[in-house]
Amino acid sequence: MSTVIAAYLRIAPLTPAAPVDPMALRNLLYGQCGPGNGVEHIRVRAGPHGVDIIAFIDGNDPERANEVLRQVAEKAIISTTSLHLWRIV
Repeated sequence: MSTVIAAYLRIAPLTPAAPVDPMALRNLLYGQCGPGNGVEHIRVRAGPHGVDIIAFIDGNDPERANEVLRQVAEKAIISTTSLHLWRIV
């Protein structure tokens, strides 16, 4: 039986920026998921202080799950012009 771990992080702009569409960001994040990284589901919620991201990742190692989500978010930030001023906080 497979175990799924929830991983969480928040991204926020370094300076005031246009809001990010949660569905568009979710699609960008899914686009950065590689085969075998175990990402099952991603949820995105925009708020006044940034965007909360929760991913459900196959496995039983919370540290690995957090690292997978961090890598996916970093790739999305690097590859998307409108997110270049955003960072993981």
